[in-house]
Amino acid sequence: MIDVQELAQLIQEAFDMYSDVEVDPATARQQQAMKIAQAVSQFVIGRKTVVTGTSVSGGAVTGTGVIQQ
Repeated sequence: MIDVQELAQLIQEAFDMYSDVEVDPATARQQQAMKIAQAVSQFVIGRKTVVTGTSVSGGAVTGTGVIQQ
């Protein structure tokens, strides 16, 4: 699991990958998207989350869980 600063750093690195090089734009976009997706996955997977909903009888329910892949 990573924190917000680490997520921001990984996204920045994805943008910086091709800042000073000549590259096919479609390839660059695809690789940047993959790097950002991997960073978001690291940020989200394993986090504890609280969910709320409505039971069959109409009452509110709350639960907690860990986001899994």
